Amino acid sequence: MMSKEENHVPSDEFEHYEKFIGDKKTRPNMSLQQKIEIYGLWCVAVRGKCTQPKPSRLRPIVYGKWLAWKKYEHLDKDKARKMFVEHAKKILGKSKL
Repeated sequence: MMSKEENHVPSDEFEHYEKFIGDKKTRPNMSLQQKIEIYGLWCVAVRGKCTQPKPSRLRPIVYGKWLAWKKYEHLDKDKARKMFVEHAKKILGKSKL
């Protein structure tokens, strides 16, 4: 098990990738799976555990976002931030920037 220090990501590093991935002008092309993964990790990193009630499957986008958040809710915020940065680096490394 990793210690808190091993999971710690400096705020400025997290914010850098958060802004880069979140900005439509700088965001690289991502597969739907990559978008889901990064969104779920971001939710836990910023909001913590999923507190939203399960939405209707008749609202597939809302339902998909909820599932992404639920997938990672077992992580603490620091671990989610670390994984978010790792995923963002992989995505950016594969993009043609």
